[in-house]
Amino acid sequence: MDSDFLRRKVHSRLASFDLDRDGVITRADVEVVTGRALRAFGLPASSRLGRALDGAAASFWSGVAADAGGDADGEIRQEEYARAAPGFQKAAEPWVRALVTAADRDEDGRLSPQEYRSVLQALGADEETLKRLYYTQALVPVEQAQAVALRHFADAQPYRPATWAFGKF
Repeated sequence: MDSDFLRRKVHSRLASFDLDRDGVITRADVEVVTGRALRAFGLPASSRLGRALDGAAASFWSGVAADAGGDADGEIRQEEYARAAPGFQKAAEPWVRALVTAADRDEDGRLSPQEYRSVLQALGADEETLKRLYYTQALVPVEQAQAVALRHFADAQPYRPATWAFGKF
């Protein structure tokens, strides 16, 4: 890991998935985050978008687990997660695309401020960050929201929107 900033960012991303705070993430943790997203979007798991999100979450877990070193024990620890960091964007792409698509409740290709806020909440943005960033009534194109969320996984620059949109590191 190249910098203290990246170490903090990776630790923060792990913490957003490690909901039981035991220092590891499991497939079950990723499923809980997916369930949180479905509730935030008002979607049943059995819906077309719900199934797509669940399948993409499974793909994300498999990709991160493989990048972390095979994850034979079903858990990814901080060191393994940091090792997987360079592949996050690729592993996260199907999940982020499904997540943002599911947030677009009226399917108009744009996220309202509330829809965009629900994406950030599902990804673990804290309340302070949400209050600071989202005063606007502008609509955000789905593709733009997907690109920003994907850059978050790989952007090593501390002052770019893809980084600070998710809080302090």
